[in-house]
Amino acid sequence: MAESVADRFNKIVSVVRFCLRVCGADVCDLNYRMYWLTYCVLAAIFFFYACTAYTLYVGVIQEGDWTIMLEASCMVGSAIQGLTKLYFGVTKGHLMQQMEAIYKDIYKTYERLGGEYREQLIKRIKITKALMNVFMWIYIILVVALVSLPLFYLVVFKEKMLVMQFLVPGIDRNSDVGHLMLLSLHTMCLSFGAFGNFGADMFLFLFVSNLPLLTDLVKVKLKDFNELVVQHTRYKETRALLWNIFSWHQKYVRLLSSMEELYNGIMFVQLSTSCTGILCTISCIFIGVWPAAPVYLLYSASVLYTFCALGNLVELSNEEFAEAVYCDCMWYELPVKDQKLIIIMLSKSQNEILLSAGDVMPLSMATALQLSKGIYSFSMFLFTYLE
Repeated sequence: MAESVADRFNKIVSVVRFCLRVCGADVCDLNYRMYWLTYCVLAAIFFFYACTAYTLYVGVIQEGDWTIMLEASCMVGSAIQGLTKLYFGVTKGHLMQQMEAIYKDIYKTYERLGGEYREQLIKRIKITKALMNVFMWIYIILVVALVSLPLFYLVVFKEKMLVMQFLVPGIDRNSDVGHLMLLSLHTMCLSFGAFGNFGADMFLFLFVSNLPLLTDLVKVKLKDFNELVVQHTRYKETRALLWNIFSWHQKYVRLLSSMEELYNGIMFVQLSTSCTGILCTISCIFIGVWPAAPVYLLYSASVLYTFCALGNLVELSNEEFAEAVYCDCMWYELPVKDQKLIIIMLSKSQNEILLSAGDVMPLSMATALQLSKGIYSFSMFLFTYLE
């Protein structure tokens, strides 16, 4: 027996929740409470901050090497992102639970209707899985590259290089044993951190990438509506479907509102720390102090553009929803009193909610372009200065 679309969606949700459960942050569990694993993750994050501060003290104060500030700062942004996602997940977990329940109900309900409804569900599942696979490979390549490069330098050039740019008090990085201990610790921290960030990012992608599904389904609803409204003999059925479409728009607005409330702060931290990490990484490349910097630069840039693209996805979905209601709906065949529902939907669609980064800037590719221009200007200034 073929697997149902709803089961496929539930399986994707289960995979993402497993990633979060490993990090003690399965906030979609209705009985979730912070427990020992959550506190271990928090302890690991603050341990990283403390070790980074110690690294800055050793590099700047004891050794007089100011470039260590750039190296140590590159990955701090990822730790800040992880802590921010954990904080908002714990404090606003009820929003994630609500969105998960809404999407599961949509997949379960509209799969039963079959036809075009089921086709739209299958299409969205494929897009979601493709997006998750792309981001999964980004994290895998990042971890493998950052771990492999120090080993390559150690074997080929006999040069001791670290995976992450932090030291631990009491461990001598220049000794063979101390270097191997740091490599092992860094590999564990990097792998666990990438796993946690991947799980948190996938829940974001899961909810946002499925928002256009509601737009696709309303287009199918409008086709059914048009077939009824032109008959002029099935008014009760027509009116019932009209109210269903109106309720559907309200559900769309509620989802948008929940996403904006949940992701507003996360997006601000994500974009600001990604840009800071990119600037520090570019500086390391120009100065020539961290061989793995190009790898981390590609990762940071990928994250920045991907998150901005999600904002664009929401913006396009809003426009398509409004266009579908106005252009694909034979609202002019309705009595005047029923046309008021269409007017309400169109009026709301003119000022639809958009994802933003802390209410500072909209989340879109236009924002990504502006940030890229700023990064480019800084890079050229630094390059000219070093020349």
